[in-house]
Amino acid sequence: MLSHVGHTILGMNTVQLYMKVPGSRTPGHQENNNFCSVNINIGPGDCEWFSVQENHWPLISDFCEKHGVDYLTGSWWPVLEDLYKANIPVYRFIQRPGDLVWINAGTVHWVQAVGWCNNIAWNVGPLNAYQYQLALERFEWNEVKKVKSIVPMIHVSWNAARTVKITDPDTFKMVK
Repeated sequence: MLSHVGHTILGMNTVQLYMKVPGSRTPGHQENNNFCSVNINIGPGDCEWFSVQENHWPLISDFCEKHGVDYLTGSWWPVLEDLYKANIPVYRFIQRPGDLVWINAGTVHWVQAVGWCNNIAWNVGPLNAYQYQLALERFEWNEVKKVKSIVPMIHVSWNAARTVKITDPDTFKMVK
């Protein structure tokens, strides 16, 4: 979908570089408009990733609110014990040099550098019902919360409808 934006969105439909020192952190977040992302560690050190499936984001948002932090715009790092007590499954893994991490649509995640490392990342928007629905839901949620969406979903929808033959019935119905 991001090829239908019609302009460059730095770090989303272009490559972004992260140069990390040991202990540096990328706070918890979902990608802009819940798009998927690709992240490749080009080394030399490792990164530790934490992620939670998309359906748990409201609970994590509640944790943020209880601590006076804005989920969408604030800087937050979940306390793992709080997530475990709330029965929120956390995926935790090490990304070594050369490893590619795929973050699915809407996945909540946060990262810390274990060693010195460089990562390249960008977003992707597969044109399927799940990705489209999550992108639109976040577009609308951003409006409610008065946060500007970085992806112009109405424009993307019109461009996709005009230029793509959508064969999946669910995606077709949503775009229509």
